[in-house]
Amino acid sequence: MDFSKEGCRFYTFTRWKLGNKATEIRGELLQVFPESTPSLETVSRWIRAFAAGKTQLEDDHRSGRPRTSVTEATTVRARAIIDKDPTVTLRFLSLELGVSYGSAHDIVHEQLGLRKKCARWIPHLLTEEQKSERVRICRLWLAEFEPNGPKRFSDVATGDECWISFFTTRDKQSNMVWLSDEEPRHQILKEGFRSRKRPFPSFFNSQGPMCVDVMPQQSTITAQYYTDQVLPQVLEHQAKSAPTRRRSRLLLHHDNASPHKARLTVQFLEQQGITLLPHPPYSPDLAPCDFWLFPKIKGAIAGKQFHRIQDLARTVNSELRGIPASEYRDCFMKWRKRMERCIEAGGEYFEGM
Repeated sequence: MDFSKEGCRFYTFTRWKLGNKATEIRGELLQVFPESTPSLETVSRWIRAFAAGKTQLEDDHRSGRPRTSVTEATTVRARAIIDKDPTVTLRFLSLELGVSYGSAHDIVHEQLGLRKKCARWIPHLLTEEQKSERVRICRLWLAEFEPNGPKRFSDVATGDECWISFFTTRDKQSNMVWLSDEEPRHQILKEGFRSRKRPFPSFFNSQGPMCVDVMPQQSTITAQYYTDQVLPQVLEHQAKSAPTRRRSRLLLHHDNASPHKARLTVQFLEQQGITLLPHPPYSPDLAPCDFWLFPKIKGAIAGKQFHRIQDLARTVNSELRGIPASEYRDCFMKWRKRMERCIEAGGEYFEGM
């Protein structure tokens, strides 16, 4: 049987009047009602109140908080504050509204249906003309690469250049480890602008890598280098892998970088009878090297330190050729889905892929 608070308070008052101390009174209560006996601090507080002349056994009436702080008025005020400054914190909002942190959380998340999200980085602030061009080219691609269309993804060779550092820092999530409060956080060298790096021009198709080139030190890609060193490797691979296939069936795709659009490059492709596929402006999200291959390679070598270009090149080449052919095929299917998403988004950059 539990003893009510009023009963405990009455027993305490009676025993205190008889000259007993707080420890003795609580000890007696604890022997009979161990589950409902108040703490020694509470018994002592009651005795101090009795000594001050208070003989009421019931608790004083308290106004307390309103039954709920989440009202229509506070919700409207919260909406106005957030509209004025979308970066406000829940702590600031609770102080402004005069409600608890939990109530502010309920107003923002449940009543207003808001979630705090980080801004999304985008490659370029697209104009309406550029958005329209992205949609136009995506529709052109999808029409030509239909199941019964005139072109096939198996004939496409896509490529670009990627600067790869001799040391690439792993992402923040990969560097997280369990530590006690006393253990210091370990340190990771951040890749800086002084880190040694080298450009790697690369091409691949739906079967695998076609060309992995390592440029000389302190050099950048030019149209001359592109047509003398990179594209001939692509053509050589095509001739070896499909000797009976006509070169004119090769469909080349690269982005709109200056060496790719130079007159020398255009003339070289025309002389070789190679069809150049269009690429939308400012669209790394529609370039397989940018949205799939290069992030995959950098992720695979992250955290590894290289001292010689030969070791870095050997590792990059090994990683490229170690990717299963099925993943190269899947990349082209993802490429198609990205074009569909671009059209659905009206040419805007999209998320979720």
